[in-house]
Amino acid sequence: MDTKDKILEEYIHPEGMEVKMKAGWINGRGVVLILMVVIIGGWLFNYIWGKGSAFDSGHQLGYAIKYIGIVCILFGFAGYILIQYAVLYYFSGRDRHALQWKMDQGAWRFLLVKPMALKYYRVALLLPFLVMGLLPMLHGFCMGNPLVYYFGGYCLICSSNDFWYFLKLRSFKDEDKIVDGKRSFNATIIKETY
Repeated sequence: MDTKDKILEEYIHPEGMEVKMKAGWINGRGVVLILMVVIIGGWLFNYIWGKGSAFDSGHQLGYAIKYIGIVCILFGFAGYILIQYAVLYYFSGRDRHALQWKMDQGAWRFLLVKPMALKYYRVALLLPFLVMGLLPMLHGFCMGNPLVYYFGGYCLICSSNDFWYFLKLRSFKDEDKIVDGKRSFNATIIKETY
């Protein structure tokens, strides 16, 4: 019994339970996702909608990096930040002081300063991943549109950090409250009951 109490004291703080994700772990998963989306997804897209030759694969990849990459970077990043801000702003009771802009090695994002219910925070994490990443990628793949496909793939990669963070937070109840820490992907969960 002594050991169990000692372990609980390490993880339970008076203000709540701390949840941390290391930037190296998140970025490592991001590299794997990049390889899957760019190499396997690009090859599969070209195989189905292109002629399937090695020249076409290289041509499509160069096209994606040169032209589509610039558009994806600009519009994808701006759209991701706007969606995240709008959702967090709405669910925080339209209080702009509840959000703080943070740029660090983990991500560029808005952090919560005031507690928010975890069910709303989960929506803010998944909405850019689904709306700007997964759905356009599937639409572009099904319709054979390389611009929409690569845009969705880029946004999927950029918002994958939020998806991993969502998976980390799934063990907590919807009624629990969350306050972000001083770094991205570090938060304090204020549980309703311990």
